[in-house]
Amino acid sequence: MEGPHHRKSPPSGTTRRTALGLIVGAPLLTACSGVQQSLSQFSSPFGGNQEGGPAGPQQQPQAVGTGQVKIGLILPLSASGNAGLAAQSMRNAAEMALAEFQNPNIQLLIKDDGGSPQGASQGAQQALSEGAEIILGPLFAGSVPAVAQLTRPRGTSVIAFSTDSSVAGRGVYLLSFLPESDINRIVDYSAGIGKRSFAAMVPDNAYGNVVEAAFKQAVGRKNGRVVAFEKYGADRATPARTVAQALGQADALLIADDGDSVVATADALTAAGANLRNIQLLGTGLWDNPRVFASPVLQGGLYAAPDPSGFRSFAGRYRGKYGGEPVRTATLAYDAVALMAALARTQGAQRFAPETLTNPSGFAGIDGLFRFRSDGTNERGLAVMKVASGGSTPVAGSPKSFGA
Repeated sequence: MEGPHHRKSPPSGTTRRTALGLIVGAPLLTACSGVQQSLSQFSSPFGGNQEGGPAGPQQQPQAVGTGQVKIGLILPLSASGNAGLAAQSMRNAAEMALAEFQNPNIQLLIKDDGGSPQGASQGAQQALSEGAEIILGPLFAGSVPAVAQLTRPRGTSVIAFSTDSSVAGRGVYLLSFLPESDINRIVDYSAGIGKRSFAAMVPDNAYGNVVEAAFKQAVGRKNGRVVAFEKYGADRATPARTVAQALGQADALLIADDGDSVVATADALTAAGANLRNIQLLGTGLWDNPRVFASPVLQGGLYAAPDPSGFRSFAGRYRGKYGGEPVRTATLAYDAVALMAALARTQGAQRFAPETLTNPSGFAGIDGLFRFRSDGTNERGLAVMKVASGGSTPVAGSPKSFGA
């Protein structure tokens, strides 16, 4: 579980201790981890498209493992650009989880969807016809409904990797880094240290829309008030002036964007006359970025994310096995496969039933505590990290368990 007092992951595939919320005997998936949410890694976190350019030749289906419980894994392995690279890394991580779990009774049916809904539908159809009891993937939001159209009539669950909450729903669960978790954690923490009046600047895009809704709801739950909220596109100067003028009434300022954009937004606010050293800066897991850590005006800013040590441990094992660096989202595939192995070992015929997957006590993985909600979204137990010139340090650990 995440937080400043985490344990290091074992170097080999030893069975972890009991997972929270599972019957005794189900292993913990691994330790904890830091997060770099992929705002731009796949061109858009909410789009269904990989980066432009021709896709490679479709990869042949592959079966990994010899267990009796068959699991479909759908990834854009032949997609172009970062999407294909990420998919290859996620497949490696999935196979790594299989290798590290002691004698798992599962077999992965790996399908390449090429980054398209049509490919995802074909891959899901193949996996289901081969006896898959649950589908892991796809990665892109646009491909998730194509898979769900096949799985829902069968009562087969899907655990997808999209960050778009709108594609979650009955029988479709998202194991991804959702902006809502970051916002809820950082607002709750800020209220706990006495912050009551909030300002915010977010990008005028799909990510910003999700952040806006989550932020306003979270502040309202804590009986706080939003004194300024501005969105920006190419022009940051005008909204920055509006926010800068309102900062005298605020005691916390949220800037929710990726690393380069956070720095540019902070610079625009400074140019508009804001003294950011006089206000508590807040961010999301996208702040886990060297550009943020190097920015003088962002020092002391707080953001919600898993503690980075778990990912470092995972990445070390990954390098030892594959000789390269994993993408940040590789942990999602690892945790998904490890969870499947744990449930197959401990939960019998109910292993992938909705009531099993939505156990309110949740599960623990590389990225810490997580649980699936009945609406298909997830909740993560996150730490609060503080920006420092050498990186970041945890100022509040993740919860040891979920509340009711």
